[in-house]
Amino acid sequence: MLERAIEEQVRLDQQGASSPGTGADYDVAIKQYSLREIVYRRFIRHPLARWGVLGLVLIVVGCYGAPLWHALFPNLIQAPSDFDPSQAGQGPSLRHFFGTDSLNGHDIFSLVLYGGQLSLIIGVGSMILATALGVAVGAFAGYFGGFSDAVMMRVTDVLLTLPALLIVPLATRIFAADNPFYIALIFGFLSWQSIARIVRSQFLSLREMQFTEAARALGVPPARIIFRHLLPNAIGPIVVAFTLGIAGNIVLEAFISFLGFGIQPPEYSWGSILSGAEEYLIVGNWWWITFPGLMVTATVLCVNFIGDGLRDAFDPKIVN
Repeated sequence: MLERAIEEQVRLDQQGASSPGTGADYDVAIKQYSLREIVYRRFIRHPLARWGVLGLVLIVVGCYGAPLWHALFPNLIQAPSDFDPSQAGQGPSLRHFFGTDSLNGHDIFSLVLYGGQLSLIIGVGSMILATALGVAVGAFAGYFGGFSDAVMMRVTDVLLTLPALLIVPLATRIFAADNPFYIALIFGFLSWQSIARIVRSQFLSLREMQFTEAARALGVPPARIIFRHLLPNAIGPIVVAFTLGIAGNIVLEAFISFLGFGIQPPEYSWGSILSGAEEYLIVGNWWWITFPGLMVTATVLCVNFIGDGLRDAFDPKIVN
């Protein structure tokens, strides 16, 4: 009887070990997620971030697909060079979703789609340049410290005090910057300072970590330590600053173009569309300024929602 009882217990233990969800092996069979998977899972669970991605995708596809929409629906989507003065000043309708301007009869919906191409290029392109400059300055100052850190940060502090709303119009006049490439360069040179300070603060703490000390002890070159060990650990705040900077530069481009210092016809951006609508608002053409302004607002909100989602996704204090 004792031998039979022992055999039965062994059989039950073997069944428990081989069955999923039971036995001692199940207690330690916990899936290990990589940092990329953790960030993705947190980001996809953020409700506003999901809506932001969906909205931004629709805006990008709508704007950069405008030539295709024009070819497929020539009666609804017009090229910026196509206009009918006899249709000037018409309100929103099934023929002109956003109405027409009061000057030449341009379809506002078409101008918004084509104008978004330049506005998005300026916003993203300027932040790519700003991020590259900010990461380079902040990483060098934060890792090496000392005199170089003091000098670079004082220069950064001085540049932070410059009012962008005054410098940008002046720079566009000096360099005759009426195309998106020059405007993106100007915005980029005025946007890297905050990213540099973020990267420096991250590197000041990361360079004291044990893995950094171990890398130095093994003779790893500083460049490899910076780009292979420290920078990946500081990528979260950099990505968040990058996305939020895009929103800020889109608004800045719209503002300076509205003042007449940025993109001007025959090229169109959201800001230049708003600029042309100013003098006709008092005669009742409200749609000319309303719909481009709503497009700027929607784009900025989508980018900010994505930035909020990335901030929460990279937050180490969140455990789920």
